[in-house]
Amino acid sequence: MLFLNPAAFYLLGIIPIIVLLHFLKLRRYNYLVPSIMHWLSADEDRRANVPFQRLRNLLLPLLQVLFLLLLTLSVARPVLRRPGFMPGKAVIIVDNSASMLSEEMGQTRLALAKQAAQAQVEQISAGGGIMLMVTQAESRSHPTRYWEGADSYIQQAFTTDTTQLLSAIENIPPTHAPRNLRPVFDAVTRYADAPQDSVFFISDTFEKLPDISLPLHKVAIGGDAENIGIVLLSVDSIEDWYEVLVRIQNFTDTAREFNVQLRVESAPLDDRVISIPPAETKSVLFSGNPSGLEGKVISVHLGIEDDFPLDNTASVILSGLSPLRILLVSDNRKSLLPDLLRTYGRHVVLDIVPPADYHGTGDADIAIFDGGTFSGREAFGNFSEIGAKTHLIFINPDDNLPFMQGEASSIETSNGPARVVKTDDAHPLMAGVSLQGLQVRESTYRNLPLWGHSLVETEKGSLIWFGAEADTRFLVFEFDAFNPEISSFAMTIPAGPLFIYQCLAWLEAGTATLQPIVSQEERTRHAFRTGEQVIVAVKNTDTPLHVRKPDETVVRLDDSIFTQTDQVGVYTLFADDGRELERFTVNLLDAAESALPHATTIEAEEKSASLETGLQPIAQEIWRFPALLAFGILLLEWWFYHRDEL
Repeated sequence: MLFLNPAAFYLLGIIPIIVLLHFLKLRRYNYLVPSIMHWLSADEDRRANVPFQRLRNLLLPLLQVLFLLLLTLSVARPVLRRPGFMPGKAVIIVDNSASMLSEEMGQTRLALAKQAAQAQVEQISAGGGIMLMVTQAESRSHPTRYWEGADSYIQQAFTTDTTQLLSAIENIPPTHAPRNLRPVFDAVTRYADAPQDSVFFISDTFEKLPDISLPLHKVAIGGDAENIGIVLLSVDSIEDWYEVLVRIQNFTDTAREFNVQLRVESAPLDDRVISIPPAETKSVLFSGNPSGLEGKVISVHLGIEDDFPLDNTASVILSGLSPLRILLVSDNRKSLLPDLLRTYGRHVVLDIVPPADYHGTGDADIAIFDGGTFSGREAFGNFSEIGAKTHLIFINPDDNLPFMQGEASSIETSNGPARVVKTDDAHPLMAGVSLQGLQVRESTYRNLPLWGHSLVETEKGSLIWFGAEADTRFLVFEFDAFNPEISSFAMTIPAGPLFIYQCLAWLEAGTATLQPIVSQEERTRHAFRTGEQVIVAVKNTDTPLHVRKPDETVVRLDDSIFTQTDQVGVYTLFADDGRELERFTVNLLDAAESALPHATTIEAEEKSASLETGLQPIAQEIWRFPALLAFGILLLEWWFYHRDEL
């Protein structure tokens, strides 16, 4: 403790004066009286009614000395030095992603993170207040709405009330979603935008942190953890056969042997005993007759105990493939496209009509317009009759794209050879597809719409691109892809057929009731990953829709996007009248999250150094407290001295 006015302690010199005055008694006079018996009895009665009478003469000077001490202490202006003062605002971010649920010494990493956050609140003081944020947004006060935007990551707005901050830290919810730091760090820059503001990030790892211009203090929690988890689960069911593929990864440094069990609605169906070497992955394939299993939950369970139980189970809904109705509008009898469409699967129902007989897509799931043998907008018939839920493929369409009418002037035709210079190999539609050697003699080029995404490009423009408008997905080939005289696409093995199959799978996924926002490889219908957004495309219903989550929480769908996939388990989509429409599953299936990363010792040391240099001390005066106490002592002394007169 420091004193801003230490000269005030000279007032303590008054204490001897008080003591001296106490001993200066008034002189007593002697009187001769015949007897004092009556005085003695009266004095004894008076003393019997006054407790602690013997302390009276001593207590008064003690109260006076104590009053003087407190008064002197107040005038000396005592201050407390707080080492964690910040002149600006402070933002504390607590990582509540899935890996924070791993257990260490009987506690989860999230519990340790809460303790670290509480310690930060007690150690630092920010002039502009402290805000508490989490890495995974959650629903707020409204039970039927999922909040979006920067506000959804705020657990406690800027405040200097320590009690509110500690309570908000205690109420941080756990989630099963993987790390996605970009949205929350973008939100931080919205609220903490001054140079003197600082950010404290409490997490188990600091890998791949987004760049921000603010000072970032890393608070590391957690250590080594052992885990074996499911990183992939896919199901295929065709007619009288099903296959469940499970991929399990060993994240420890020792070989492990354990049981892998397949269950149907919690009832055992099949099991295997497997052994996985350290740091390796192993696949297990279950197969059999799907009779009686359609529409039921198929789950896989690992018979192990590790530090992260969340990825020891995963589930899917075993559903048969619905017929895929494909309408091919073409009069090219030499095209290889019909054979490719039929070999996609036994569930394909292919209908081929010439352009002159086309009068709408009807109930087709996918409509393919092969414009390589004709031209002109009228050749495709009436585009207004295209079904709202029909997805489209256009092959060499010239200016026949219904969603780009009025933009014909932007189209250019090239009759010379074209060379592929760029492909989007990162997109799932291009997985395993190599078209670098593709030869094209004639092609067209156009300015893509804002929602268009190029997959294959030449030096002149996009050759293959896709997009979506409203509920309809589009795929456009800007050349006659299946005419061997024009291009070698159809003859490129296996790139050509593989690309067509992957495009059909992408379009077929767009016909499902529940669809992912982003297409992924090895996708199982109605199976999603935690944190993933789900498109709900229910046909022929005008009633409000709801989703029941694994914890029995019911969420109302206010739009066609469901975002609360923050729990592992089975979800149920049902109408307002109680009709169950669909069930779907959500699993972690994230190798990066299951690896249970942890911050290194070096990072922890860097954190400590940054805290020491980033914060400035503050002198907080506390003179009001001794002054208030001195006033109370003064009142007590006055009452004690005059109590006989009151």
